[in-house]
Amino acid sequence: LEGRRRHVLEEYHKLHDLNQRKASVLIVGAGFIGVEWATEIDHFFPDITLTIIDALPRALGPLPDSAAEYCSEYMSAVGI
Repeated sequence: LEGRRRHVLEEYHKLHDLNQRKASVLIVGAGFIGVEWATEIDHFFPDITLTIIDALPRALGPLPDSAAEYCSEYMSAVGI
């Protein structure tokens, strides 16, 4: 548990520093985890500029079209 807790705190501090510097972050992979990661960073660290890319033509490719489109529209609306 201690190792995992330390890792989470280290990552938090890295993201906090990026947020203070108003840095840009590129997330490679627009599957479930990449999209979740992008939206969580956007919510908790709003001064980080995010870009998410994927080899597929749209985010969340395996989802039904309407769900994937909804998520893509949300990310566009919040500037991801």
